[in-house]
Amino acid sequence: MPVSLAPWEPSADLPSAVLEEEALARLVTEAREASGEARQALLLPLVSRLESLGAGGGSRENADVLLRLLEGDLLRNLEARGGRPLRSLAVEALLRMGYPYALEVRPEDLAFLRDEQAPTFNVPLIARSGAVGALALGFFFQWGAVPTIHSHSFDAGIDPPLALAMGLSALSLVAGLLGPPRSLTRQVGLGLLVVLGVLQLWMGSRSGYHGQVSGAAGLLAWLLLVLARR
Repeated sequence: MPVSLAPWEPSADLPSAVLEEEALARLVTEAREASGEARQALLLPLVSRLESLGAGGGSRENADVLLRLLEGDLLRNLEARGGRPLRSLAVEALLRMGYPYALEVRPEDLAFLRDEQAPTFNVPLIARSGAVGALALGFFFQWGAVPTIHSHSFDAGIDPPLALAMGLSALSLVAGLLGPPRSLTRQVGLGLLVVLGVLQLWMGSRSGYHGQVSGAAGLLAWLLLVLARR
């Protein structure tokens, strides 16, 4: 039998839902193999098809196509332009279909959509900003407010050792902020920050010295930087 060189075309006898599922599977495969702009170009019709499946009230056939895509984990790690996961788009399409198709969505897919739609907070950025703010405020109150309250003098209680400890704390904070994750620079910076914080607290406990506020601020900054690593 001679081999046909004509391009493959789906048989007209196949149900439309089967043809749609095969077309989606081909697009998913091609998108996974591509990268950059080529991937985004392939994802555009895929996104359009996913959204159209949930339009018009839906049907049993369209719901089955979406459910098989989700259950087969075919849409994993695929994101449309703008960062929307295709898995979320498929879940939303099923939910738009309403009863009874929305009830067939798996709990883990619903949880994924809920987490994706929840407002996100940049914990590392907030923690780093808080560390800088805490140390700056601690230094301000230690250098200005506390000596003035206790001794009615701006310079009272700020001795050279305390000034040196505060300066080293600031340098340690910079090392902890700018050092690469798990680098020696970052580890040394964090270690010095906590040691200097404890030292200033100890200096503040001695009669005639201050350091409680700046020491507590240094420890708080260290705690926030540790939080930023999580």
